[in-house]
Amino acid sequence: MESLGLMEKFIIGYIQHENFGRIYIMTSTGESPEKLVAKLIADEIAADDKVKIKITPKIEAALKKLQEYWMIQVSGYEVKFTSYGQQIAKELNKQTYLKIKQQVSQGKI
Repeated sequence: MESLGLMEKFIIGYIQHENFGRIYIMTSTGESPEKLVAKLIADEIAADDKVKIKITPKIEAALKKLQEYWMIQVSGYEVKFTSYGQQIAKELNKQTYLKIKQQVSQGKI
């Protein structure tokens, strides 16, 4: 968990605490699932368009990093934890997640 940045921890917490371990998506626009999920998350947590523009590529990069670390699986219809990702997610308590979420939603990351 120490090797992960704040954005990766945010994504893990978001999937765990806001979505019960899975995010379901539908990709019909031709966008990559990572890009679509990044936009969805940014739209949900940030009210300011400038913040959304700032954090969307960072969320997308964090999703890709978590895939490379075998913590999440991203397909055309869902984002879910691997068994390793589930273990890591259990280490991130809700209070810590909410603090990170506040920073991300304000673009302070």
